[in-house]
Amino acid sequence: MIINNRKIYFVKYDTELDWTKDLPMLNWLCILINNDCDKKYLVEAISKVINNDVSFICSIGRSSEATQILIDEELVFRDVDIENLYLPSHIIKTTWNSNYDEGIRFSIFGACHEEVEIDKVVVLDMSKGEETDRIFQILSEYQLTG
Repeated sequence: MIINNRKIYFVKYDTELDWTKDLPMLNWLCILINNDCDKKYLVEAISKVINNDVSFICSIGRSSEATQILIDEELVFRDVDIENLYLPSHIIKTTWNSNYDEGIRFSIFGACHEEVEIDKVVVLDMSKGEETDRIFQILSEYQLTG
């Protein structure tokens, strides 16, 4: 689906599947859906998203603020660590919103980056499927109106 000239992808986080194969490598924004996911899985997902040159990460859900803090901590750690952990050449922007509709709307229509033209949005669902219907309903509404 395409909304606001951005190709929208849905990726379900699953520890038993290679979900990272569905992540783009350039010009993308990640909507990370988290409702109390185990921290070790969240840290893994954040690391893999950063490694795929994400431009912007918008965390959404009950744990969105805590998720954004983890993302920012990982970015700072990579920036100052002596081992030169990977960071893309552009700055990765982050934000959070506990409201699904507002967070998805911002990610598709409002989020922009001065260094990178965002043309892909990946919804990374770490909610174990509990938010899938809500996400697709919101996306469908924006596809019809946007």
